[in-house]
Amino acid sequence: LLLQRTIPRINMKTTNALLLLAAYLNSTAAFALQLKYFDIRGAAETCRVIFALGEESYTDVRYKIDQATFQSPEFNEAKENGDLKLNLNRAPVLVTPEGKTIGQSKAIERYLARRFGLMGKTPEEEGMIDCISEHCRDVKDAARQKGFSKFTRNKTDEEKAEARKEWFESDMPTMLMKIEEAVKETSDAEGYSFGATTTYGDVAIWALLRDCFPADAEDTTKAAEKCVVLNAIADQIQSHPGVAKYLAERPDSLW
Repeated sequence: LLLQRTIPRINMKTTNALLLLAAYLNSTAAFALQLKYFDIRGAAETCRVIFALGEESYTDVRYKIDQATFQSPEFNEAKENGDLKLNLNRAPVLVTPEGKTIGQSKAIERYLARRFGLMGKTPEEEGMIDCISEHCRDVKDAARQKGFSKFTRNKTDEEKAEARKEWFESDMPTMLMKIEEAVKETSDAEGYSFGATTTYGDVAIWALLRDCFPADAEDTTKAAEKCVVLNAIADQIQSHPGVAKYLAERPDSLW
């Protein structure tokens, strides 16, 4: 109606076409993938970086966290509405254009990686790429088990400091060098963990080496200083135009 009033000289056929176009543009958001998580990096940040690589628009739903209470009314509302039921009332979840909900961050990452062609061309290639990502998860799991984070409750500050020192000076460098040697067997070009194209394995390596907690960044860099291959892969992801743009514009967050 507004179009009909403001451009009366355009014939009805053209007006109808414009109205249909406007309706389509207004509805595209409803048909986009929706990633729902807190307004932090956390368990969803690798998914966001994969979106940046895939260059597909999506709705980045971020539940605000009250920094004083660490509560999120928006998250609680999503639980009450059943939005998170398929993920056991946890976040993140991904909602597809067809209305299907996918939970578990790693499942979401793999779904997106397949969608954007980052999992190879055959089941065998997918398995080898997934293997690289699991090596990276092993490192993160080992760090948690070491028990030096501020969330560790059963150790003194001195014990945590000693565990941290041992992790970054010995344990982590050893694990990273093992991954370095493994990736040399699967990489066909500098900057890629498998073959000569960007894969999910590259993203996992980037997340491990470049997207750690700010307080751990310097120690992580030092632990990986001898990993020439892994650093080249992380740099390749970091310099991708879509990723670089996202990283430059992403909101500041607590972690």
